[in-house]
Amino acid sequence: MSHGTIGHELTDPANSIDAAARGTGSAALLCALAAEHGLPRARVLAGTGMDEAALSDPSAEITAAQEVRLIARLTAELPETIGLTAGARYRLTTYGIWGFALLSSRTIRESNEVAMRFLDLTYALTRISAQEDGDEFALFFDDLDLPEPVRRFVLLRDTTAALHLWRERLDRAVVPLRVALRLPEPADPGPYEAAFGVRPVFGAARSVVAFDVGLLDHPLSQAAPLTAALCEAQCRDLLERRQSRRGTSGRVRDLLLRDPRRMPGQAQVAAELHMSERTLRRQLDEEGTSFRAVLEQTREHLAEELLVTAGLSIEQVAARIGYAEASSFVHAFRRWKGTSPRRWARSSRAGAGG
Repeated sequence: MSHGTIGHELTDPANSIDAAARGTGSAALLCALAAEHGLPRARVLAGTGMDEAALSDPSAEITAAQEVRLIARLTAELPETIGLTAGARYRLTTYGIWGFALLSSRTIRESNEVAMRFLDLTYALTRISAQEDGDEFALFFDDLDLPEPVRRFVLLRDTTAALHLWRERLDRAVVPLRVALRLPEPADPGPYEAAFGVRPVFGAARSVVAFDVGLLDHPLSQAAPLTAALCEAQCRDLLERRQSRRGTSGRVRDLLLRDPRRMPGQAQVAAELHMSERTLRRQLDEEGTSFRAVLEQTREHLAEELLVTAGLSIEQVAARIGYAEASSFVHAFRRWKGTSPRRWARSSRAGAGG
């Protein structure tokens, strides 16, 4: 349920992706995949700002933006389905302590709760959210804050990686109830059906992989409650260390983007960041911004992407970014852009088409 924004040029993302720290495990995996296709490591790392030595250093960290640049190098030279291949390479051990925390949980449900709580420790570049509804448990993968050249790869990588983590935890070939992808219908859907075990619906407004809700209470064979508790504590420490090196405005934006339909207020955000509202205001002021400014900017960027790329109505966009009434959204959008959202969207699409 979370979205973000970025222009369609291949530049560093303008939101939290730019500063988000991560380990080098995913980058090393992608370099190995590139080598299998005849692309030497030095070639795919060129221009990313990554050091080859860091790929074998378990304590090294890179930014998500650097991984985006690496992916851009891959997608420029490899088949469009390479994201499916990449996703199948990710294992729980690829993610370090986060993976062990999932594996040692008692059930899939508990494992998923840990996974969602510490998503910032993964290598995902889509924004992942979960929803339990009736007979299905749905994972949503929102890619609106990714530059266009890498969107397909990242979406396919993140969705198939998630599927393989389900299969690894359950130790069997789980087939989703349904898969929908925010991608155009490919000429050959065969590789997609083979990767997911079910034929995806293409051209969806939102990407989702849905599982039988009955799987949630399935016990995990490697459950170890004490180990799980230790891993969770280490996940919490690692996340806090990484977040402490980022700006407060970026952390606020992350919280707002977790569920844009119901963005938290300043008091709730301050509580989640373990600080008083006064401290939050002071830290944002030191960064030259305010809570209201971050909130407005986040909504503005979301609105831009949803209007141009998601094909939603004004009412749907308003609801997705937390406005109870479309008229309130239209008024805010006029304040941001000096024109109506419908007119702005028409102009933007026309410019993109030209």
